[in-house]
Amino acid sequence: MNCVFWGHRSVTSIAKSELKAEIIKLKSSGADCFYVGNNGNFDFLVQSVLCEIEEDGDNIKYEIVLSYIGEKPLCSKIKNTLFPSGQETALPRYAISKRNEWLLEQADVMIVYLNNKISNTYKYVRRAEKKGIRIINLAEK
Repeated sequence: MNCVFWGHRSVTSIAKSELKAEIIKLKSSGADCFYVGNNGNFDFLVQSVLCEIEEDGDNIKYEIVLSYIGEKPLCSKIKNTLFPSGQETALPRYAISKRNEWLLEQADVMIVYLNNKISNTYKYVRRAEKKGIRIINLAEK
């Protein structure tokens, strides 16, 4: 089971401990790979929590999914990056959207932070719901 993360770039009010608890809960219930993007505060927070879980000695498989050739992870401690096949053909203006499409295709479950319906996060969460992907919205907790 794959878990992907989606959230607003400017997230500031999410509790790191709550995010960590959800990731650990999903891992214990069968999630075997976690994918996160590399743009904005939410992605940085997720990356840092994944790194923290790994440093705690938990064997967790995760990938930071990059949009651009040569892009560096937001969290400097991260070593697991993935550049999806075909991503190199994306024009710079569309690279993040192409990466997001790839993420959506991988998802069995999504951990999101959605508190605003006027956003790309909302667009992708709605698409995931239509595909029957389980959504865990941290903004509702």
